[in-house]
Amino acid sequence: NVVDTIKSDRNGRAVSKTLPLSRYTIREIKAPANYSINPTVMTAYLEFNGQIVTFEVQDSSVSTGISIKKTGPVQAVPGQPIRYVFSQIKNSSNVALDSFYWRDQLPTQVTVLVGIGGDCRQPEDQRGKRRPHRGQPLSYKVVYKTNLSGDYRTLADNLSTSKVYVLDARPAVLGLAANERVTEVMFVFGNVKAGFAQVETPYIYATARSGLANNSGIVNVADVGGLFNGQWIQAVSRWLTTVYTKTTVKLPKTGY
Repeated sequence: NVVDTIKSDRNGRAVSKTLPLSRYTIREIKAPANYSINPTVMTAYLEFNGQIVTFEVQDSSVSTGISIKKTGPVQAVPGQPIRYVFSQIKNSSNVALDSFYWRDQLPTQVTVLVGIGGDCRQPEDQRGKRRPHRGQPLSYKVVYKTNLSGDYRTLADNLSTSKVYVLDARPAVLGLAANERVTEVMFVFGNVKAGFAQVETPYIYATARSGLANNSGIVNVADVGGLFNGQWIQAVSRWLTTVYTKTTVKLPKTGY
């Protein structure tokens, strides 16, 4: 049972009310801004009247950061397959993040064919050392939006971060209408620890739509984000592909 809740003042001090003789546990439930909660559970034994038990709680400063990088072809012709590559997807914070996701927002000039899900891992501590190539698997899901629907639809669910999947997102496979196309694909992980990062490389395959104008641009945007203390931590990566089309030039007649 909670017998008292105390809040430290500007000097970092807090005093509880007078408590009956007994055994009590104390833990921090909210840290100051830019600091993380100390998870230590402290125990106080009150054995005689007037006894004062003191504790010192030290919080670590919070460093938040995430990253993502997206690359693709510099140039493409209408009807050409396009492969987008995603790298450096990571929670580089020293704290866990909630609602962690990474997402690819697809331009109108391309049609999604297949997405290959990479392998992301939670960091695993072994004897105080962090091993970047091993980890605790998480379950995640992949959702998507189309140009005719503002709501997310599930492409796949209960996927394991310790496995690599090939997900078919062709319009015929998804049962899309003739004028419907995928505009966004998002990978949703939930709570991830500090150091959560991709291990394998995820790809998204698409096709440049026919009829694109010469020298027009295909701008593709990918982002990653997570929540810490109710605030979004996000990063964005953009990639530009220039469209090249064959042009016909009528040459002047020469000779006789």
